[in-house]
Amino acid sequence: MRVKGRLRTLAVRALTESMEVKTMIHVARRVFGTYDLHERTGFPLSVPIPNRTAAGQIVKDVAETDFFLDFVGLLMSLERVGMAGRKYKIPRLNAIVTGILDTGYRYDSESGSFVEDRAIRTTRNWGVLREGETYIMAFLGVDVAGNSELVKTHGQESMQGIYQTLRQMVAESVERRNGRLWGWEGDGGLFAFTFEEENQRAVHSAVEALHEIFLYNLVSCPLPGGLRVRLTIHNGPCEYQSDGTELKVDTVKRLWDIDSRYGQQDSLTISAAVLPSLDHSLSSRFERIRTSSGEGLHTYSVRFV
Repeated sequence: MRVKGRLRTLAVRALTESMEVKTMIHVARRVFGTYDLHERTGFPLSVPIPNRTAAGQIVKDVAETDFFLDFVGLLMSLERVGMAGRKYKIPRLNAIVTGILDTGYRYDSESGSFVEDRAIRTTRNWGVLREGETYIMAFLGVDVAGNSELVKTHGQESMQGIYQTLRQMVAESVERRNGRLWGWEGDGGLFAFTFEEENQRAVHSAVEALHEIFLYNLVSCPLPGGLRVRLTIHNGPCEYQSDGTELKVDTVKRLWDIDSRYGQQDSLTISAAVLPSLDHSLSSRFERIRTSSGEGLHTYSVRFV
């Protein structure tokens, strides 16, 4: 996020008027992990740093290192929850938050962080993931069974239109739950979820998409046998790279391995890393897949009751 001058000025005044330098340093260290204010300002250790100078340096650093949203989220927490047993009244905090919302973000109370407002824009990093940092993510893979035969029988142009419909159906379910499309090639692709309850949101999205595909096959799919799709979800660490090279990380490789070895047509397969975090009403719909290695995979398919 590009932090405009007005927001910086408001943030400097908010810090200056609400806390002493020692507290500011604690706040900065909660954002950065380690932070040496004397080194950043050039003041010798024996010389006290004026409040406004300290506030100005901290705000400059959080803005220029792309930590401004985290910083404001922490200020909100200091008002609501406090730090070291004390709550802080932060002047002009409402104006700062309003300024952030006006730039196309919203505050997600579940994760306690700012994310993109998808009604305004949608980017693959939610506007907040940082280059080279590792995040725990749930990935949803979409794969069409028998793609080569379908293209051979019905032609590339016809299948492209059908695959575009598939992509749109899954993307709508995913984006409703703050997921993102991370890659799509022809007959399938990869969707990503992070922040709080990423597994729960990924599975809800996939189940909904599976039902949409079922209805599509029933009502409007031009293929005689319908569109046979495998959905797979796996969770794990991912180092974010804006150029898309993270699509080759071990977590994603493992997802496609599960898909190719155990994925079933018209079904959703989830890994052992996903199932334990689902609430019972959702996890109870899945059946265990018997494997020789006992990998703890489970599957869900659309069925009439």
